[in-house]
Amino acid sequence: MMRKRRFAYGAWLLFVILLYFFENNTGTRTILAASVFLPAVSVLCAVRSARRVTVHLSAPDCCKQEDAAECSVQAMGLLPGAALTAVLRGRSRLTGEETAVKLSVSRFVPDAVGALRAAHCGTVALSLSDAAVQDWFGLYRCALTVQSTRFVTVEPPLFDVRITLAENETVTADSERWSSTHPGHDPSETFGFRTYVPGDPIRQIHWKLSQKTDSLMVRELGLPVAEEVLLLLDTSTTGKEDAADALDAAMTALLSLSRSLTEQGITHSVGWKNRELGELSLCTVRDQQDCTAVREQILTAAAAPDAESICDCFRKWSGDAYAGAHTVVCAPSLPRGLSLLQAGNRVTVLLSDGGAQSCDGVMVIPFSRKNMAQELEYLEI
Repeated sequence: MMRKRRFAYGAWLLFVILLYFFENNTGTRTILAASVFLPAVSVLCAVRSARRVTVHLSAPDCCKQEDAAECSVQAMGLLPGAALTAVLRGRSRLTGEETAVKLSVSRFVPDAVGALRAAHCGTVALSLSDAAVQDWFGLYRCALTVQSTRFVTVEPPLFDVRITLAENETVTADSERWSSTHPGHDPSETFGFRTYVPGDPIRQIHWKLSQKTDSLMVRELGLPVAEEVLLLLDTSTTGKEDAADALDAAMTALLSLSRSLTEQGITHSVGWKNRELGELSLCTVRDQQDCTAVREQILTAAAAPDAESICDCFRKWSGDAYAGAHTVVCAPSLPRGLSLLQAGNRVTVLLSDGGAQSCDGVMVIPFSRKNMAQELEYLEI
């Protein structure tokens, strides 16, 4: 591009010189002087600006998935006649999705704003590449290295899930303590009664009371205090064309489950593989503050092809600490090693690629990214 501009400028200068020789008047002399003087001044300003310019990249800490993140680039020290050009690039740690926007900054417009729209949730790393100071005529260009990097957390649109805890065969009424404030699944204790809604277990219907009231009524059973609920996210990539959509859906489903469990007053744990440290990250969520903190942490997770699934990673770092837990694995494809989680656990896999797959002893629930709010509206784990 610069070679073409230099060639065009040379052709223009030759034309002006010939015009001057053929018509030596005030007009041709003015054109010749301007054709030499203005580019020379602009190049001199660009040379001096390249030695003194400082570049600053700013971006919001977070944004919604459906919104664009407005990022700005400021260049301090540019002289009139010089301009800074750069490409603002964003790369998602979760899906590997890349976006780019070209920006230009000058002395008269020192702040350039670029909007990056991420199609998937996760943490987006922002950086400036191909930065350079050049003159207005494109005759001189000095490349710059800009070290400034910013991270933007893209939050997914969460949805409500009505969650019921299925009766766990490993739990007995004699060995556990039961909550008097939250419903659950103690077969020996009744927390209360309410109207049946789609998704409630049939076995919890109180038939005698339903006959008296002329409407289906269900028993809300006591919640075992010591019983664990465990949510795991598998971030192993599959290489499929829709792998990014599947990862995004798995993350959205897990965060929606965590929020719904928190709103229902059910303490739970959330785990995923920390690829930077090569170990399991496991956090306990007791209230809304914990839920927000875990959401911020898990959205920094990175995905990669991995022979070690979340099941292998969890078993390696936690052992049998969660034996008997109600376990939900949110995954873009059926993870390996599910049998490692079946130490008396009730294991449910939410499969975000929508494929109908089965696994012995594991409840597999496929869903699609487009209709997940409807397909996962009621869930028994």
